[in-house]
Amino acid sequence: MRNVLVVGAGGRTGTLFAEELKRASQVYGVAGRTTLPLVKSGKVFVEINGNITKFEVNLLGSDEISKIKEFEAVILTTKNPVSPILKEYLPKISNLKYLILSQNGFNAGEDALETVKEIYGSVPTSLRIIRLVLFNAVKESRDLSSVIISYRRPVRIAFGVFYGIDDTTELEDVFNTIGIEFTKVSEDNVKNMEFSKLFTNLIGIPSYSMGFDLYEGLRNKDSFIEEMLALKEYIQVVKKSGHRFLNFPHYPVQFFASIVEYTPIFLMLPFRSFISNLVLKLRGTKEKGNIDEIDYYTGAVVKLARELKIKTPVNERVLRRIKNERTP
Repeated sequence: MRNVLVVGAGGRTGTLFAEELKRASQVYGVAGRTTLPLVKSGKVFVEINGNITKFEVNLLGSDEISKIKEFEAVILTTKNPVSPILKEYLPKISNLKYLILSQNGFNAGEDALETVKEIYGSVPTSLRIIRLVLFNAVKESRDLSSVIISYRRPVRIAFGVFYGIDDTTELEDVFNTIGIEFTKVSEDNVKNMEFSKLFTNLIGIPSYSMGFDLYEGLRNKDSFIEEMLALKEYIQVVKKSGHRFLNFPHYPVQFFASIVEYTPIFLMLPFRSFISNLVLKLRGTKEKGNIDEIDYYTGAVVKLARELKIKTPVNERVLRRIKNERTP
């Protein structure tokens, strides 16, 4: 692919994809208001497998995108919701082949499709909307003068075509060229992929709502029980919706979900230190990020459960705690 636009460059996921893809394509970046001056002044660094370099990308302002016009791919790495960002940038781009959405949750594809129809009147026949999930832990550390985005290679992802023709050969060639390990799921498994990734994202939210970080919360008896009850409710919601969990290389979500579903909590309690260490290793941080997207995490679970007429008292309680905490 010749030109790729990464929306969210300078953030954790955006920096990772910009850094990886520029080894195979001409990458342009759009940065957020708070991140833009840091990237411009050379204060954003990327640490890959322990090696630190300055993060460099061809930055574009909103008014400069139309000068390039043709991008083969746009990778949207900003947080939910996707619609406002798409409305800002898509009208300035023509002949787009891939719109790649890396947001967690299970609403980004539908939101993007409706927004594309609103912008163009219909979905261009050449456009594929891709849902992508990133499995790597990406950490961000800040001080007054710099930001360091850290991750390890190989980068591991799963993706699937949410809308459009299924041929993604060009995209796969790029991933192979730069050594990204990927699993392509079929179109009828894209929603299952989203539900599977959300399973991992939900871990830690009950602990946060009780005032613990991830490590403390999974070791604390009361918080651990609430974590497992919330996951059990989520599993019930996913199954009632007609979907299922998937296993991925290095991330056997279906296996973990089965353990949570069928193992009584009292049998899991003695192993909570082991579980805490395992989750911490996969997550890469004790802190629970993206709480500002709670409506697309726990909130989305509660909403879907109500539509399915399933009771989710634990998730509702967790959601209330977080909402109350964030209310001025």
